[in-house]
This record gives sequence, C-alpha cells and structure tokens, in this order.
Amino acid sequence: MKFQPGTYKTCTDEKLMQSAAQGDRKAFESLYDRYFDKLTWFAKQYVYDLQVAEDVVQEVFIKIIEQPELFDNSRKFSTWAYTVTANRCKNMLRDTQNRKDLLSNQVKPEQTTMQHQMDYKQLREKIKTVLEGLSEKEKALFVLRFEHELPIKEIAEITASPEGTIKSGLHYLLKKMSVHLKAFTHE
Repeated sequence: MKFQPGTYKTCTDEKLMQSAAQGDRKAFESLYDRYFDKLTWFAKQYVYDLQVAEDVVQEVFIKIIEQPELFDNSRKFSTWAYTVTANRCKNMLRDTQNRKDLLSNQVKPEQTTMQHQMDYKQLREKIKTVLEGLSEKEKALFVLRFEHELPIKEIAEITASPEGTIKSGLHYLLKKMSVHLKAFTHE
C-alpha cells in the first residue's frame, strides 16, 4: 500500500504501519518522526537518562523494522509502541540490575543500608505529608495509579472520567508533588 506524496502526514498510524510492514520506507520514516521524541520522553521516565532512553527507542524501531508482524492491526499503533517501549525499558533495567548483582558479590556495609532505610523513611513521610495537602480527587489518582498500579484506562472506568482527564490529572499531580520532593532527587 503506497501513498501519494504528502499524504503520509495525514495517514493514520495503523495504515502507516501496514505500509511500513510491506517495505514502504517513507511510511516507516513518518512513524519514526511522529513517535521518536514521544517514546524517548516516555522511556526517560523509566531509565532517567536521555541517552539510554534514546537507545531503547532505537531498539524499539529496529524491532518494528525487523518484526513488523508483531503489530496486531486490530490495535492502536500508539498503544502498542508505548507498550513495547515500556517492556524494553523494564527488561533493560532488570538486565542491568542482574549484571550489577552478578558483578558485585559484596555485602553492602550495614551503615549504607541503614542510611538507605532512613532516606526511604524520610521520603515516605514527605510523600504522606504532601498527600495530606491534596484534594480527594488527587489522592484517589495517586493511590490508584501509584499504589495499586492500575492502568489509566481502568482508572478512567473507576472514576467515570475520560482517559484524557486522568492523564492530565496525573501530569499536574506529579508536577505538584515534584516541587515538594525535589530534595530527594539526584540532580
């Protein structure tokens, strides 16, 4: 399925993916242009490093080129791409941790462990204090998403709100909380 020049920008992601699977380079490039920055930002939320996030997204696009049949045409491309990216991030983090564990056969000094426990306790107390200052709706979003780890779609169903409202609410909630938790970052 080849498109007329200029129609790539208006074509749906799913049609572009179908065309890319058939070897249409321009269709693939259009998907890449649409999603590289978005997926990189998303991956950075997992790996906290822009270069590593970019590497993860490159791997995702290589997978798209090499195994286009993994995409189910009945699903949304964006959902699939974000899922593949999240899974790749999780696998990469797990692999990195496993390598660290294998390389480090040392027991952590007791003092370091105690310091980490104290830091964690202070962080939990700070989060509790911040949560007390939130609205009931914000508290509910926090609990459903970060304590119960529910997907946005399910939170939307539970709260009878559109998914966009949930995403927006989570964005502003995290922004609000980050101001209070800045002291706990490694920046």
